[in-house]
Amino acid sequence: MKFVITGGAGFIGSHLAEYLISQSHSVEIIDNLHNANEESLKNLKSKIQFHKADILDFDILKKILKNSDGVFHHASLISVQESLQKPEEYYQVNVKGSENIFKLGLEFGFKIVFASSAAVYGNTSKLLIKEDSKKNSLNQYAETKIQAENIAQNYINSGAKIIGLRYFN
Repeated sequence: MKFVITGGAGFIGSHLAEYLISQSHSVEIIDNLHNANEESLKNLKSKIQFHKADILDFDILKKILKNSDGVFHHASLISVQESLQKPEEYYQVNVKGSENIFKLGLEFGFKIVFASSAAVYGNTSKLLIKEDSKKNSLNQYAETKIQAENIAQNYINSGAKIIGLRYFN
């Protein structure tokens, strides 16, 4: 199967690429190298196709994703502090960029696994947090993740095959 990983030069994306390759899958990586560098891919270079591209470039995404079986969408801006200083940039990448992926998933029929964040819950005193626990964005980063999840749900309602993972650290 052919998988594309957005944000594939990052920590999670590069390890996911290693695993998929070990399972004999074809892997392409899209990364603009904003939060990562190509050094993380040095052991994979001969086994993957790397695209230095941005998820905001819809036309490039369309060319790369059109024949994919699945997309692991891990590209995003991730700094809480920076999100407070650059809210529009975070909105563009984390919300509009994600919507580009969801839109193409619906158009071409590939499955999507996308990275959200436990930040959507804000600060909670609960030891166990359930998927349907109350969301409470405390910053622009968390708000963009909530918005991306809501947009994903709209695409799911229209037939897209999307699942979100809320990573905790």
